[in-house]
Amino acid sequence: MSTKEVLIKQLSACLDQPNWFVPLTAAIEELSAKEASFKSGTANSVWQIVTHLTFWNDRYLTRFKELPLAQTHIANDETFSTNESVTEKDWQSAKKALQNVLSEWINALEECSEEKLLSSAYQEPIEPWSSVISNLTIHNAYHIGQIVEIRKMYGLWDPKNGVH
Repeated sequence: MSTKEVLIKQLSACLDQPNWFVPLTAAIEELSAKEASFKSGTANSVWQIVTHLTFWNDRYLTRFKELPLAQTHIANDETFSTNESVTEKDWQSAKKALQNVLSEWINALEECSEEKLLSSAYQEPIEPWSSVISNLTIHNAYHIGQIVEIRKMYGLWDPKNGVH
């Protein structure tokens, strides 16, 4: 299996392919805007995690496509939405945005060359795109797991979707 095939498989597992863990589509399925906004103390809500994942996946995809970034620097904490009055329309839009950017990543990988994946993603330190994308998928999986745990904490998780 090529590097490209591995990365496509990882991103597909994060998006909608049940495998070793629950994919995003199952993690956010049947969750209302109100439920997505539930917070406990300083922990992030599902809504905040979705906006955070959308930001970073979009940012790295923009760089991968060699397009200009809107902002050159942003603090990680700023990527978690602070909007606490999320409407159903906002929530549906946020879910769609994250699903779209993950789908766009899969398409971009399907269209890229193996050479692109070995090329440097940064000026310094030199790190190939394959490593950056692999870390991005780990980041996605980590936060998708958080979403499932948050849903469990509030009694909003059906074990038939995976993870008991």
